[in-house]
Amino acid sequence: FADADLDKAATAVAGSVTFNAGQACVAGTRLIVERSVADRLTAAILERMKAVRPGPTWNEATQYSPVISERQRARVDSIVRAAIDAGGECLTGGGVMNSPGYFYQPTLISDVDQTNPAIVEEIFGPVLTIQTFETEEEALALSSHPTYGLASGLFTADLSRTIRFARKLEAGTVWVNRYSRSRDHILPTGGYKRSGIGKDLGREAYLANRRTKSVLISL
Repeated sequence: FADADLDKAATAVAGSVTFNAGQACVAGTRLIVERSVADRLTAAILERMKAVRPGPTWNEATQYSPVISERQRARVDSIVRAAIDAGGECLTGGGVMNSPGYFYQPTLISDVDQTNPAIVEEIFGPVLTIQTFETEEEALALSSHPTYGLASGLFTADLSRTIRFARKLEAGTVWVNRYSRSRDHILPTGGYKRSGIGKDLGREAYLANRRTKSVLISL
């Protein structure tokens, strides 16, 4: 939202798709931003995406890893091509990196609707889409994915809005003014729709993995 700390949001958003090259089930691949600040936030994200250096993540000079295989890199590229063919505009990236290994450029695509392949598919690569809204209702409608609902992030300074969205977002995890795990592994993880049945981690996972036995005795 427009009242958010945009620098903090840009760092979190860019990091969510460049960390491990976007190969995480909770990667934040869809950005939905209030129209009045969309240009400012986009510029800040582009700056961070263009600054990443490919190479081993254990090397302090590099912080951007390759995708897992040549096949997966080709799949990521095919989704990006399809997204552009469907009307999306590639603002940065959109191709293979000129580096040893299966690196793909951090990619940002705008002008996408809810039927665009980059919105519909679970990419598992360093690709981010951006959509804009003007009202809370529009933001909620855009946030609802037809297939998945594992995690979401909300950036706002409005606590009342935070509570409203936390209740309505169709996601198993809602991060507020952050987008990452830290010490929250004791909390249950699991999503809506095809993002899983049941929970991992936390008390809920423990209870789900217990075996219950019924014993009926007549005396």
